Amino acid sequence: MKTVEEGVTNIIRRAVMEDVSQIRPETKLSELGMDSLEQIECVLSLEEAFKIELNEAAMWKLRTVQEVIEAVNQALAAAP
Repeated sequence: MKTVEEGVTNIIRRAVMEDVSQIRPETKLSELGMDSLEQIECVLSLEEAFKIELNEAAMWKLRTVQEVIEAVNQALAAAP
């Protein structure tokens, strides 16, 4: 995994089975048709990939790929 952005994008792409070129930081998660199960799977995958813990309640409020990237970066910065 090269960057947080690439990692997040790849995990979201796998969750929604979309071509990665269709997923950009400004892409709205709702545009990707991500259902609640896919969102949970995505959170678990992000936690595993980055060895972090995400606040699931906060994750439900995220609307764009960029917001997910920022949440992962915040969790990485807060990790011991």
